[in-house]
Amino acid sequence: MSEKRVLYRDTENQKIFGVCSGLADYFDLDVTLIRVIWVLSVLFAGTGLLFYIILAIVIEPKQVVLAKKQKEKQKEDSDDPFAKFDK
Repeated sequence: MSEKRVLYRDTENQKIFGVCSGLADYFDLDVTLIRVIWVLSVLFAGTGLLFYIILAIVIEPKQVVLAKKQKEKQKEDSDDPFAKFDK
């Protein structure tokens, strides 16, 4: 069973806010390609900057997302009365 992908801002590999790096992780693409597409959208369409700012505000940092996933996993483990027998 494959793990569900989660969108986050990658603050460890960020240049500005980590939005492009997080998008690259989510779509499994090279971060340079995402950054080039973003720069082109800023230069030619003009909406790229607004979209980037909105994503920087809305998307949570990687550390927060990973902490939430770990809490959910612990909760799932504690909800199973037979979990101690699985080990």
